[in-house]
Amino acid sequence: MTAPTTLRELQKAFTEHLRDPDHVPVPPGLDQRRVGIYSDLIFNNVSSLLSDFFPVIHSILPPAAWDAMVRDFFISHESQTPYFPALSGEFANYLAARQLPGGLPQFLPELAHYEWIELALYTMEAEPPEAVVAVESLGTHPIRLSPLAVPLAYQYPVHQISPDFQPIAPGDEPVFILVIRDLEEQIRFFELQALSFQLLNHIRENPGLIVQDWLMQLAGQAGIEEKSVFVRNGLALLQSFNEHRIFIQD
Repeated sequence: MTAPTTLRELQKAFTEHLRDPDHVPVPPGLDQRRVGIYSDLIFNNVSSLLSDFFPVIHSILPPAAWDAMVRDFFISHESQTPYFPALSGEFANYLAARQLPGGLPQFLPELAHYEWIELALYTMEAEPPEAVVAVESLGTHPIRLSPLAVPLAYQYPVHQISPDFQPIAPGDEPVFILVIRDLEEQIRFFELQALSFQLLNHIRENPGLIVQDWLMQLAGQAGIEEKSVFVRNGLALLQSFNEHRIFIQD
């Protein structure tokens, strides 16, 4: 290997070695033992952080598979932020974009997103709404979803995955989950039915929605004869979540 001639070249050669020490040699002029210690320290620190951020993934993978995945993250992923607290989002993005090596569970990208959302909501600089929306206003006034409430859809039952349960293939139906940060700063997960997810997600994507009008329109599109019953049931679903202060009235 030709010795770097500028500081920039040295830094580039040094970081390339840190990312992939098994295939990129230590730059000439640097002490191999000291660089090795530094390389191991960085890798172990990041691996430890990721295991804290993604405890379920860490618990279900053999140590060699975990280390290989973290090393591949080092080598192949170009992070968009230097901040350690954002490392969880970078790792979730890496798994979402990466073609997983054979032998790794195909549910890993969804499980990583599910584990990441907990930290994302916990660290979000936002406060829950000060009060619930009045019952009489819930369906007739413009409302939006609190940023601390996120409806999610997955192919795999990510909330059930553990060392004792790892699905081989997606289920026959999607899995719908609502994740919220509550008034006690705790992260809570609710499994949703399809209509509940559709309703909450539509509110999220259309802030300022008047829910009663949308439910009436949805009933018409679905050919439902008892539109008033459908609307009433939809509003009852909203009210069941309203007590958790996830709606904001505009």
